[in-house]
Amino acid sequence: MTTNDATLAELSERYKDKPVSEATYEIDGQLFTVTSHYVGEKSLDKELYRMAFERAYAETVGQV
Repeated sequence: MTTNDATLAELSERYKDKPVSEATYEIDGQLFTVTSHYVGEKSLDKELYRMAFERAYAETVGQV
């Protein structure tokens, strides 16, 4: 079973022992709460690159 096929209850049970962190950020006067679930299935380098690329692209075409 892949993560995409699992229900929320199944994912919760599978990762219940994994670390979770929560942080609140203020961006342009609006508060955002980010909850991170560390399950070890993603490459941090790839995710940060993807996010940076998407942000840079959005800024280039004026979507931000």
